[in-house]
Amino acid sequence: MAPEQPKSEKELAERRNKLVRRICISSFFSVCQHFIFAQSEPRLFLSLCNKDAASATRILGNTSGIAGLLSLVVNQAGGKLSDYIGRKPGFLIGPMSNVVLGVLVVLNPLNRPLIAVCRVLRLILTTFSNTVMCTAAVADVCSSSDLALAMSRMQTATGLAMLLTPFIEGRILHLSPWSPHGIKYVYAAKAAIAAVHAVFVATLLEETLDKSNRATAKMTLDMINPFGFVRIFSEGTQALRKLVMITTLQMFIEGKNLSDVIQAWIRDHLKWSVTQVRNFIVAYGMLCTATGLSATPWMLRNFSPRGFTTITNLLNFFAFTARGLSPSSWLFLSMMVPMLPGVNGASATALKAVAQDIAANQGFGKGEFSAWVNNLRAFSGSVAPVVYGQVYAAAQNRGRNPGLTFFLAGILGALLPQAMLHYVTDSDMVA
Repeated sequence: MAPEQPKSEKELAERRNKLVRRICISSFFSVCQHFIFAQSEPRLFLSLCNKDAASATRILGNTSGIAGLLSLVVNQAGGKLSDYIGRKPGFLIGPMSNVVLGVLVVLNPLNRPLIAVCRVLRLILTTFSNTVMCTAAVADVCSSSDLALAMSRMQTATGLAMLLTPFIEGRILHLSPWSPHGIKYVYAAKAAIAAVHAVFVATLLEETLDKSNRATAKMTLDMINPFGFVRIFSEGTQALRKLVMITTLQMFIEGKNLSDVIQAWIRDHLKWSVTQVRNFIVAYGMLCTATGLSATPWMLRNFSPRGFTTITNLLNFFAFTARGLSPSSWLFLSMMVPMLPGVNGASATALKAVAQDIAANQGFGKGEFSAWVNNLRAFSGSVAPVVYGQVYAAAQNRGRNPGLTFFLAGILGALLPQAMLHYVTDSDMVA
């Protein structure tokens, strides 16, 4: 049998584009399963807490924090395991579990502890199948500038998901916007989307990690060590440590860390209806999609990683600081525009690509490094919602402006990492 001929550059590029496109489709499905609860889950917990907004906000923040801590183990073990067996099993975990979790809530819409547990599991497993596996899979097939552009395409997938899910959620909530027996059908819709996602992964998503590139070292219990990311700081170069610390802080303004506070703000202080919230989410999704297709890729091509990061950090700080100064719909909406190029963690796109290349050159497995980065992200995801929820609730209870929580987010997620970027040299950004 004749040996397989080497593929041309054109064939390799076509295969790479096809794989990235399908990874983005998987990411789209994952974001749909997460974002479909933008209005309904805060409303459900508010209803189950007898309309006590402060208690509901605390529960939402605390469950997000618990999910972030438990993600440390799941991300570490799953990311490391994917370096041995491939990425595809990891892609399947999220949608398959979401089918089960959705059915559980549908059958038990008044069981607050069960729903809280289901929320924690959904956040952990959906994030693993989306961020950890997508980042590792994209790193399998892309490098350098191609990797940064592929990550920006995943941001576009997020925007598309934000266009679709509000219509599904809004239609269901219109029937019964506050009753748990009505809201439960949003969970049924999530289970249906997860089932379609599982079928897509099983039938159309190719394995990105070739067998020749899989880890062969003996598997040990150390692979489930949730603090394996410490190796970044003990074995990685100073440049890698700096970049990872900056991108971790930038995750403090990731959308999921602020979504519960945003929903409380626009529901209780801006007094938006279900339809108005839906229209906002759709408009925001359209803007994110358009930006992900145009401005963000253009900036990544035309600015250095330092320049891209600096611009998006400063825009984020300005927008987050201004949007909560007063309960004004005009102010809140207008501040959407400056944050678009770096919103939802996109400000970290350029530095993440650089860090991934540096880590690969230092011998770290791509799945393992993706898990480490996402464990640090889980730390920010466990701390940020709790801090924001507590600050928001405290301001609410004391009669002060809870919108200043957004100012705190701008400091932690934009101003502080920008200050740290000042100490990163150009040579630090060379893989």
